[in-house]
Amino acid sequence: MKKTCFTLYILFFGALAFSQDNVMTAAYYTEGPPVGQAIESDPEEVRAYIEKANKEINEFIKAGKYEEAGKYFAPNVIQLVAGQPPITSRAAWIETQKAGAAIGDWDLQLEILDLEVCGDIAVERGLGIQTFVANEHSPIPSMKINGDYMVLWKEVNGKWMIHWDYVVLQMPEGE
Repeated sequence: MKKTCFTLYILFFGALAFSQDNVMTAAYYTEGPPVGQAIESDPEEVRAYIEKANKEINEFIKAGKYEEAGKYFAPNVIQLVAGQPPITSRAAWIETQKAGAAIGDWDLQLEILDLEVCGDIAVERGLGIQTFVANEHSPIPSMKINGDYMVLWKEVNGKWMIHWDYVVLQMPEGE
């Protein structure tokens, strides 16, 4: 059975609805789902691009190049991290990164577990490990956090961009 692009949207929202500690959050795709697209993307090329982007975003953030990292995000990106207020634009994402850097050093390692590609959309699912080393101004302690994530990428004018990013943090045992 051939998957349609609409199936990727169903998979994405299904994962949001049934994630381990999710409070149902609604987000919508302002342009509507792509129906019957003739665009074809090579899944291996898309995967290589996304793996490179994930590494570069982390490197740019560590180097204080927030606007460079932000270029991988759509202007109207929606990032949902369980237990935190939603981030609803590229500008807000950049400001969040700057605020985080003011209290310590962050490192994010991502492992793609699955990637589904259909035309100009791709859904990435994976595991992440974020390490935080607090500085003297931090209200939170140093920590290491594991989590699951799902990202909706869309190709716009030949460039893949993050449109939705959803993260579920795995709480350490005993919390």
